[in-house]
Amino acid sequence: MKTRRLIASVWPLFIFLILPGIAFAEGALTVKGIGPRAGMGINPDQFVFGAQAVMGRMLKIANLASSIDVGFGNNVTDVTFNADLQLTLLRPPKSTTSFYGFAGPTIAYFDPDKGDSDTEIGLSVGGGLKIPMGTSNLYNLEARIGIGDVPDFKLLLGIYFGGAPKKEKS
Repeated sequence: MKTRRLIASVWPLFIFLILPGIAFAEGALTVKGIGPRAGMGINPDQFVFGAQAVMGRMLKIANLASSIDVGFGNNVTDVTFNADLQLTLLRPPKSTTSFYGFAGPTIAYFDPDKGDSDTEIGLSVGGGLKIPMGTSNLYNLEARIGIGDVPDFKLLLGIYFGGAPKKEKS
């Protein structure tokens, strides 16, 4: 019964976050990279895993990056949905490695072991590093800070399948 309630509560929130971004992104419905991620969270202290996707560009300067994370531990299960604008901050010359920053809304659904579930809206900001893995895939290391009633901090390691930038020729 809890699973059905979780899906019924969270699915509309996911649609709320993703559809506006797809509608305004250049090359709508274009997914540049998608993949799994896992890591740890603080407040609540949890093991976190999820999925991430980088979609079309918005305003010609940033990518729409959405993700869903599920956290277990600290007597609570939470599901967070993120719709971030991701901006490349630094890319060394002749390299596909890049540093990025991001900010965007987060919707968090909390289901404690004892007590009532709760849904909160906040903001996430942070940064990360994308490291090439072959010719078209990337490793992704990301630090995420939550502002408001969403998880305070997450450190995540992931893989993007597809979407790696082409290396500049000299």
